[in-house]
Amino acid sequence: MRKILVPTDLSVIAERGLTLAIEIAERSEAEISLVNFTRHPFGKTFTAMGEVTSKIDQEGELFNLQLLHVTKQKMEDLAAKYRQQGVDIETAIVDEEFKEGIDEYLDRENIDLIVMGTSGEENAKEVFTGNHTEQVIKISKCPVLSVRDGFQIKDFNKIVLAVNVIKNNTHVNEALNTLADLAACFDAHIYLVHVRDRAADYSNLNLQDFFTKMAERAGLRNYSVTIHNADDQANGVIEFAREVKAGLIAVIKNSSDGIFRIFSNHFSDRLVKEVGRPVFTFNLQNVE
Repeated sequence: MRKILVPTDLSVIAERGLTLAIEIAERSEAEISLVNFTRHPFGKTFTAMGEVTSKIDQEGELFNLQLLHVTKQKMEDLAAKYRQQGVDIETAIVDEEFKEGIDEYLDRENIDLIVMGTSGEENAKEVFTGNHTEQVIKISKCPVLSVRDGFQIKDFNKIVLAVNVIKNNTHVNEALNTLADLAACFDAHIYLVHVRDRAADYSNLNLQDFFTKMAERAGLRNYSVTIHNADDQANGVIEFAREVKAGLIAVIKNSSDGIFRIFSNHFSDRLVKEVGRPVFTFNLQNVE
């Protein structure tokens, strides 16, 4: 893991994402890009270390410039606070609305992981609510790690990965490799958990063997496979995570063809809201 994107609106919620990103960067020696996405009249990317030389000829532009300088200073102050921990943090203000800005930024930067704070509330007014987390998951070609308050780094030595039967998808290993890198940062055990789908017919498939081979192909080392019974698949994942006291839940999402249909667009947000622990989501639809 070399580069982590942390979107920020300088709120307390957004800083939760930065706090977790710092923990990961310290262990992986990754660089953090702390980025604010907001429309302004001074170019696509306004770096926090750069200078504004635009001619100001209207009161509106002067007001925008003053706001931009305030944001620039707050971002630099925030970065300086965490740089004391020895982490390399670059800052930028991108001239774009949130969703479009994220999409464009990912296209031109080599981002390995997005870490963002979330309130876990669908109707909250803050920028980084569950709905905005979902927007990022829908477009991101790299994993998204969403976090709300209350997470404990000491619990990251246990990661629950919700798995389902995925065949002939070349990107599954990519998703698992990224998760394995994250697990290595915390010397974590990965629990591959499959909750039986009562509507699916897997009578000709040895599920334990199938998921063990999936883990072996991805080069996972510290892992176990559990076939779990529950009336509701999403609840089954949550119950298992509570049972083993996992610090993080991971979801490999691929619902375009019905596979992983239990992981609907709101599934990761539901986990964050109900469990209150970080959720790692890799959307396979975006890397087809």
